[in-house]
Parts: sequence; structure tokens; C-alpha cells
Amino acid sequence: MTRAKTLFNFDFIAVCLLIFLGYCNITVFYNLYQHLERIGIAQEWRGFLIGSSSLATITFFLFASPYLTARNAPKWACVGALLLLACGPVYLVADNAGVILAVRLANGTAVYLITAACMTIMVSHIPPERSGQAFSLYSVALLLPYSIVPAVCGLVAPLTPSAAYEYEGASLLLLPGLLLILIIARRQRREAAVAKPEPRVSLADMYRNAAQPPIALVLLLNLVYVIAFSSLFFMAKGLFQSRGFADVGYYFTIQMCCMIFIRAFGKHLFDHASKVTLIRLTFLLSGASFILAAHSTELWQLYASSFAMGIGMGFGSPAMYAYMFAISPPRFKVINSNLMMVSLQAGNFLGPVFGAWAMHLSGYDGLMLADAGICVLGIAMTYALTRACAAANCEEVRA
Repeated sequence: MTRAKTLFNFDFIAVCLLIFLGYCNITVFYNLYQHLERIGIAQEWRGFLIGSSSLATITFFLFASPYLTARNAPKWACVGALLLLACGPVYLVADNAGVILAVRLANGTAVYLITAACMTIMVSHIPPERSGQAFSLYSVALLLPYSIVPAVCGLVAPLTPSAAYEYEGASLLLLPGLLLILIIARRQRREAAVAKPEPRVSLADMYRNAAQPPIALVLLLNLVYVIAFSSLFFMAKGLFQSRGFADVGYYFTIQMCCMIFIRAFGKHLFDHASKVTLIRLTFLLSGASFILAAHSTELWQLYASSFAMGIGMGFGSPAMYAYMFAISPPRFKVINSNLMMVSLQAGNFLGPVFGAWAMHLSGYDGLMLADAGICVLGIAMTYALTRACAAANCEEVRA
């Protein structure tokens, strides 16, 4: 696929808009735990049902990624958007674990189709020397819903009979998404007529590549960070209620505003600074945020915790994704970028399960301290990554 000469082209902007709409259909479920409790789903099932959509996403990433190319990505993104549109109304009638499991698995399949297609199109077009900035802005679009959606849902919740109406409303956002996909598809067809054939990668090639120590460690770093964040995200409403505060929305608004500021105005920071140092700083600040949240009794303390988390998150994902892009051989750049999405979805699956387990075992304070422990593990892993990349003579280390 022919690369665009500049980063800010229509395809890049459209993909960022599409991933934003897709992730609105992930973050809208921030209150799913309470919704499942309200409709009578047994406690032992709630964490699994929340994470089951990510389980479907992970499965498709692991077995279908090599077959998704820049040429066929728009077609599969369209299928994913239609599937999300179909899932939305089902939540209005889903009232038992079996039906909810089915719609969550369908939801996860649709999320795979949209997110993998978006990543494939983006990586096929970004200039290599702008990869850090590209992943920084892309991650803003990906994470912005975590700030906006809970706040918006908090405002509309009193006007709706149940959270299921919020889930249906979020699915309707894919209607404009379909238009974006059709425009991208038309542009891709024009490019495909003059583009060179894309290199084929088999499943065996993908797994051998993922087993390389530098690649595996970056994937694990992304996984452990997402576990820590998603366990907080899906348990935050209960955390606030346990402190006597009704609404959690502004916590994530503060957090994401800090993150967006760093990523939007960092410009070439992620292309020139040491990415491992930025990753390490992410875990350090996030760990401090969790410790502060564990000892918070006042609302301003929780908001201070969100500020520290937002600063840490500002550096994290762009540095990890850009690092992966830099150390990946050319034929694996798209594959490895999609494997980063696997680790993200694995974290979204394990995070709620881990969060529910830790909360029921030792309360919300114990959960926050456990998340801080995960961040300490992440810091230790960055030193192992540095050694592994030096041994493998990675491009990032030479730079």
C-alpha cells in the first residue's frame, strides 16, 4: 500500500474518528457491573460477562490477524459496524446470563473487526519517522471515550429507564461511522490499483515473531498496564460510592484531559525521547495514583489521583506502540501493531475479572494497592526489555 507523504491525510483522520466511535461502544459499559446487579445476574458471573466481549476480540486477533490487509480492511470494518448496530437493541431485552454472554461475544467480534481494520489502515499509511506522533494522536482518539462517555451517561441516566438504553444509543454512533468506512473503501480501491502486493504472513510466522523476547516483553508491558487501568475503570463507580460520592464521571474527565494535553501538544516528543524512559514514567505515576486513591477520603484527593494517572497515561500508550513499531521488521509492523491490540483486549478482559476478585477479597483499598503492585511489576519489566533489545540489536536501541 502506498504510504501517504504526510501524517494528516484524510485516511488517518477518518480512522481516528472511526476508532473513537468504536470505543464509545466499549466505554459505555463502564456501569455494566451495576446493570447486571440490577437485573439479577449472580455476582460470580458479572466480572466474566463484562470481560467476555474482550475474549471474543482476543480470539479473532489471534487467529485472523494475518488475513486482514489494507485492501480488505474497509470491508471488514463495515461488517463490524453493522454488527455493533445490531447488538445495541439486544441489551434492552437481555435479562439472563446466557443472552448477555451471546451479545457480549458478538460485541467483541464487532470490536475486533473495527479496531483491527483501523490499525491495519493506519499502519499502512503513516510515515515511519512520524510513528510516535501518529500513535500518540491515534491513542487520543482511542482513549477519549473513557473521558466523555461516563460523563455523558451520568447526565442522561436520570432520563432513561435503565443503562440498556445508553448501550443502544452508543451503537447508533456507528451510523456516521459507516459513511466514513465507505469513503475510506473508495480511496483504498484507487490506491490498490497501483500498489505493490502486500507481503503474506502466516499464523506460524506471526507466532514465531511474537515469541521473540523484545516483542513479547512489549506485549506483556501493554497487557499489565491495561489490566491495572481497566480494573480501576470498571470498578471506579463502586469505589466512589464506597467513599460516599455519587458520580465518577469527572474522575475520568480530569484523567483524560491530562492525557490528551500531553499527547496533543507533545508533537515530536514520542519520536525523539527515549520510549523506555517514557514507559517507565507511566508506571511510576500510575502506581502513585493508585496508592493515593487507596488512601483518599476526600473528593479532591481522588481527583488528584486522576491527575497523576492522566499524566502517566499521556506518555504510556504512544511510547509502547511507537517502540513496537520501531523494533518490528517491516513485514511484521502491521501484525505487531495488531498484536498490541490483542494485549489491550486481553487486559480489558482480565482487568474486570481481576478487579472484581481483588475488590471482593480485600475491598476497594486492596484493589488500588494491588494495581499499584502491578505498576511496580511493569517498572521491573522495562529493565528486562532494555536488556532484551540490546541483545537483539533492536533499531530502537541503536537509535
